[in-house]
Amino acid sequence: MKNKFLPYYISRFILSVVFSILIWGFTWNAALMTIVFFGLFLLYLHSGWFSIDLKNPLFPLRRDSHGQSVQRKALVTSIVFSLLLYTVSMPLSGFTGIPLISGHIALSIGIITYFIAQFTLFIKT
Repeated sequence: MKNKFLPYYISRFILSVVFSILIWGFTWNAALMTIVFFGLFLLYLHSGWFSIDLKNPLFPLRRDSHGQSVQRKALVTSIVFSLLLYTVSMPLSGFTGIPLISGHIALSIGIITYFIAQFTLFIKT
């Protein structure tokens, strides 16, 4: 870890903690997932997939045209997947009488899908 990236490290750790607590509450699973999410943010910073501009210390990662293309594909994939998941689960919930997937769970799955799709697309190149 480099001192010049300290604002990025702190902000991404806080983001990882908040996201994990929103999904898993105050449990040991949240602590474990905080470490996983923070590790993914560190991977993005040190992977070489993005150019780094330290003029903005909280958002130092910059995308080239390939990175923007990957981002668009991952965004479309995550939106389509989470909307389909939510749309299909609503009629099934009415049929079974038990809620299968709530809105915030579908949103969380969409966010996770975005990161997985982006990671997969970057690895392919």
